Amino acid sequence: LQFPVNGGKMGKYKSIKVRPFGTKQTKGRKRMGPDQQPKPPALTRAQLEDLVEYTLDVGRQMMECGAEAWRTENTMARIFRAYGLEVLDAHVIASQAAVTVKTPTGEHYTSTCMILPDKIGTDLERLETLNAAARYICAFTPELADLPLSLRRPSTRWSWRELLGYILGAGAFAIFFGGVLLDGLSSGFIGFVIYLMSQVRRLHHQNRIIYTTVACFLSGLLAQGCVAIGFGVNLDMVLIGDIMIFIPGLTMVKGVREFFYSDILTGIWRLVEAMLIAAAIAVGYVVSLMLGGQLAW
Repeated sequence: LQFPVNGGKMGKYKSIKVRPFGTKQTKGRKRMGPDQQPKPPALTRAQLEDLVEYTLDVGRQMMECGAEAWRTENTMARIFRAYGLEVLDAHVIASQAAVTVKTPTGEHYTSTCMILPDKIGTDLERLETLNAAARYICAFTPELADLPLSLRRPSTRWSWRELLGYILGAGAFAIFFGGVLLDGLSSGFIGFVIYLMSQVRRLHHQNRIIYTTVACFLSGLLAQGCVAIGFGVNLDMVLIGDIMIFIPGLTMVKGVREFFYSDILTGIWRLVEAMLIAAAIAVGYVVSLMLGGQLAW
């Protein structure tokens, strides 16, 4: 986590590695009891407004990373309570987050923010960073000037681990379902191209349904081209390996989990999104196979 030094003046920041439960060194330490919690700092009206906006931004980013609605609501409520505020409402759905808190003096603060659909995805590493920041805030209740920096989601994030996951995932699935080594290599190469297309989507904030349709169409044409020049033996195995990258399994599972926590609107939103993505996958590959002459019109 990054923390501002002297309120962020002179552009100076320090970094601290925060392990689970929000402490710098958890080994050999115990959680603090209710009587050991640090006293929250006294906040002015302007600082309270900043705290509400800061906490709401943390919740928005958690939803963008793929967190469940109930987890986001719980995180925001814990941060507010750590600063001695009474949480009257902390409500999150797939497209919006809203909070209302009450100070000990009876003042109310309400704020809402929009969660843009084109920024929603799955980023578990960044979600863990946000969770660690929330645990740190609840454990130490720092001054507002010393709050961990709420990093904005980058438009593009070139990650060798993510790239390797695309390549190995596509290649391994192609071989797992009965393909030969050459099919796995071809599917892995197309997985590399799919990763590049996903970076373009993040850069331009493209609609996920449209992106999936176009990406599946292009990867289908590329797979047929690879097999035609001998870089692949079984077209169906190459296609299966690449299709598995697009399958919205995690989105569907999260949608079902939302129902178990009574977040019906968010659950329906995610299940419908998963079905639309599945339809986009089918349309993209079917059209590419038709144009390539593999299917009859």
